[in-house]
Amino acid sequence: MARQETDSIQQFNSIKQDILSGDIKPFYLLFGKEHYYIDEICNALIDNVLQPEEKDFGQLILYGADVNVGQVISTARQFPMMASKQLVVVKEAQMMKNVDEIAIYLKAPMPTTVLVICYKSSNDPTKSSKSIDKRTSFYKEAQDRGVVFESVPISDFKIIRWIENFISSKNLCISPESAALLAEYAGTDLQKISLEVDKLIKVLPQGRKNVSVEDIELNVGISRDYSAFELAKSLSFKDAVKCFKIVNFFADSSKRFPFQMTLGALSAHFIKVLKYHALVENGTPRNELASSLGVNPYFMGEYDAAYKNYPLKKCMKVIALLKEYDYKNKSNAGGNASEGDLLLELTSKIINS
Repeated sequence: MARQETDSIQQFNSIKQDILSGDIKPFYLLFGKEHYYIDEICNALIDNVLQPEEKDFGQLILYGADVNVGQVISTARQFPMMASKQLVVVKEAQMMKNVDEIAIYLKAPMPTTVLVICYKSSNDPTKSSKSIDKRTSFYKEAQDRGVVFESVPISDFKIIRWIENFISSKNLCISPESAALLAEYAGTDLQKISLEVDKLIKVLPQGRKNVSVEDIELNVGISRDYSAFELAKSLSFKDAVKCFKIVNFFADSSKRFPFQMTLGALSAHFIKVLKYHALVENGTPRNELASSLGVNPYFMGEYDAAYKNYPLKKCMKVIALLKEYDYKNKSNAGGNASEGDLLLELTSKIINS
């Protein structure tokens, strides 16, 4: 998966650079679970294939729910009017039946048409999701005739670095702590992160280039003092007072801080602590621990503390507790306990482990 992510980002950058430089291909198949990259490439094509004065005549935006394959092919085979090319974009193509039949068009595409198919699969792991079948002639013809791009979601442990790079592309900088806070709010939803960054840029004082924790707290609506990130950190240091302060706040705001979301963050944290033990056991050099764990070196202090406060057996016990309370929350095993009660009990057991 990591290789796919890297390839996806590199391919995205390459495709976008080609478009901006005028190297436009006759066909684009953009598909996958990460919708941000699909939209970015699509928007780049809309902005660059035609001149502004040509768009009224040569640009057609279609939606999968409103058209069928025959209509798409018929439109793509038309000659452009009052323009050198025509751009045909099919958004939400996953809503269109038999999308693979576009292979018929690809056998003899119009040289004056740029056809773009945007096929978005669901990124919700709880739901079934359709995708492009890579075994079909459609996929193979698409590879031969144009650009095929699969947009792969980014892993949670890479999101902070992605935010840092994204902010840098806007000629701004952000501290790892600020990036972590934004990541906790938006998760790995790149579209959501992009929107929040755009909002932040608009409210930053003129001339300031640094996005601070205070900017995130004020404009995004999340507090560093009351976050799953801060709870994991406090557990690492076994700071009981701070842990229970956060947990009580979560219990009073259960809609904003769902138990499962907090549990997921804690599980990811302690799995990394377990990996820390394995790396040390295998003799990994100190200067390679952060990269091997997939964390920013800025946060290594809390992992060092967790390594000392939760020896291997205790760390495994914590992970077992997290699984136990996940089951309690999803079944009737928790009885009448609220999510806040469960989190309070879990936190107490972790602190005293």
